[in-house]
Amino acid sequence: MENKKKVRILSIDGGGMRGIIPAVIIKYAEEYLQKKSPKTTIADHFDFIAGTSTGGILTCIYLVPQDGNKSKAKFTASEALDFYLKEGYNIFNASRLKNWQRLWGLRNATEYSPQYIEDLFRNKFGNLRMSELLKPCLITTYNMNSKSAFFFTSLEDTNERDFYVRDVTRSTSAAPTYFPPAQINNIAPQVEHEKDNFDMINLDGGVFANNPLMCAYAEARKTNFKTRNNDKPSASQMYILSLGTGGGTFELKRTEKSNRWSLLKWAKVIPDIMMDGTTDTVTYQMNEIFKTLQVKDQGDYMRIDVPNEYRNYVADMSDASPGNIQNLMVAGEKTLDYAKKSELDKFLDGLLT
Repeated sequence: MENKKKVRILSIDGGGMRGIIPAVIIKYAEEYLQKKSPKTTIADHFDFIAGTSTGGILTCIYLVPQDGNKSKAKFTASEALDFYLKEGYNIFNASRLKNWQRLWGLRNATEYSPQYIEDLFRNKFGNLRMSELLKPCLITTYNMNSKSAFFFTSLEDTNERDFYVRDVTRSTSAAPTYFPPAQINNIAPQVEHEKDNFDMINLDGGVFANNPLMCAYAEARKTNFKTRNNDKPSASQMYILSLGTGGGTFELKRTEKSNRWSLLKWAKVIPDIMMDGTTDTVTYQMNEIFKTLQVKDQGDYMRIDVPNEYRNYVADMSDASPGNIQNLMVAGEKTLDYAKKSELDKFLDGLLT
């Protein structure tokens, strides 16, 4: 009987510039694992990575192969963190549209120009395709044409479905009111002559799965992880690290009068309520799934998110001002310290088996 190794899964929530927080934790994880397994990257220690929005961007960065060695990662976790520290201001603050361009949101609710981030993704990923990423992965988006959730994965039949990574990252991060929807094409050879039928207009996956772990779980359940001798693993055959981005910092003022809130008031708060609600729901669901397992397997799922007392950054997930970036870095470091007390190092050791 073949020895089935547990399938190691990393899941990263959405959250704009708050992606700094999981990036700090993953940088620590990579450096910790390198002490015991030199010259490895985070991609070497996970069999499947899932991400939404900012988590989707991080997922793709971790899985880009080297130009001369298609089996090794091009970017380190430190470089992934630098992506936010160096580019965040230009993606958001410097790309903000003027009020006269937006007419105060009455004709165009988009707050930022996508030009910089599109150029950035083009430079970062070039013509790399999803099928060329190092490991199986799942990135969420919402397809406005089909009015349904859509999952980019790296295990597709490439004759029928394949996408440029730059288009995938643009899609998963197209947060409503922040950036306009992403218009992309399926570039698989079999559908090239039918491209008009496969045009997609996509929104940020955070509108339905800000915490993508349950989507990752479902995808893993139907996947053959050949390197782990594990086909369609159950929960007891999974080893999961799920990273949050410290949401829930938005304010709901005067809720006692919410029965008289205007349409505009509801429009401002509904996205935050939905994103936080889905994040908490998935965390609850996964906790309940692992509670049904044998005691020896219950510790194979670890969820790390920012404790409430460390959420001293602004609620706006697009704020890339130097001061807020510093606050996010501090939150990441404090969350990391908190996770270490919750036996993060011991959990990371389990990735080496």
